[in-house]
Amino acid sequence: MSNIIYLIFGLIELLIASRLVLRLFGANPGSPFVAWIYNLSSPLVAPFGGIFGQTGNFDLAALVALVVFALVGSLLARFLSAAR
Repeated sequence: MSNIIYLIFGLIELLIASRLVLRLFGANPGSPFVAWIYNLSSPLVAPFGGIFGQTGNFDLAALVALVVFALVGSLLARFLSAAR
């Protein structure tokens, strides 16, 4: 079961990291691929949006989301492994 948790949270991390890199390099949000990544990752990053102000092309909310999702995924997987 913990492998499934790691897979799900790994995909979430990949999606948010892609958003972070695309924003960092100033990718065109009008591009279909970039818009798709932004649309998929927006609900995951939205809870962290008000923590910091916008700093150019660097998305601090996405960075915070990466850390939080990594911690939650790791703790959840460990909890499920210990519960067996």
